[in-house]
Amino acid sequence: MCTSFAVYSQNNPIYGMNFDSNDIDLKLNIYNYADSDVFYFSGLMDNIYRDIAGINSNGLFICTQALEYSPNFQPCSNGNNVFVFDVIEESLRVGDKVSDFLDILNNRNAFFSTNPFFPNMGLHTIIADKYGDAVILEEGINTNVISKIDGKFIVMTNFPNGNFENQKFDEVYGCGADRYIKAYKNINDKINNFGINDAFDVLRRTCQDTTLCSIVFEPLKLEAYICFKIDFDKKWKVSIKEKTIHSLNGFNNNNSIIFTAEGVSVKQLYKFYE
Repeated sequence: MCTSFAVYSQNNPIYGMNFDSNDIDLKLNIYNYADSDVFYFSGLMDNIYRDIAGINSNGLFICTQALEYSPNFQPCSNGNNVFVFDVIEESLRVGDKVSDFLDILNNRNAFFSTNPFFPNMGLHTIIADKYGDAVILEEGINTNVISKIDGKFIVMTNFPNGNFENQKFDEVYGCGADRYIKAYKNINDKINNFGINDAFDVLRRTCQDTTLCSIVFEPLKLEAYICFKIDFDKKWKVSIKEKTIHSLNGFNNNNSIIFTAEGVSVKQLYKFYE
């Protein structure tokens, strides 16, 4: 079902995410555009690799995950709609800040397609930048629901964040509320000195049996740290600047792989580093 967060501690922003799903093929890629390079994490569904999360070379991070709608929810249908994934793609190509994403959205009503991984659920998106701004975007009945960061961090699981504005973190309920509370409390306890290891600790505490991938991003360094299937002893490091990935620990081989246009599948990673 997924968990994600953005944390701003001592001028060192960190983003994190768990991707929870049935066992599917995963792929990593770095695309070069005129205004930025973009790292994408994707999952194979219906013979198509579908982008789940991305971060560009400006440090803008966007992640979409499952959402359990409120009872009787009906998305807005006034005609002023925009497909969210089009906004995400353009934002990662040219954007630098959360405000750039919102400018591209341009007051149009967010429309998500059917959730390809969980067809009975909806979707919502976290957008975060390296400057300390972050929001969660959800479809509303008559307008978009945008939940802004309050303090030094923001957390998203699978209930509508917009339903709990101004409520205490431990009063939320719904799908993923237990993971939200765990993540919130753990981050808050370490907010004055939150680092990569702390981010992985949050992901470890909020992982599930279906967690396929855990990623921590350092936007100022343009690096990502990745592990798969709750095996936190085996990690890889991605350099978006160098367009490379190499193993950090748990393998005998730590040679770098250079990203090509085809990307690198997780199966290829394990085969290369066996």
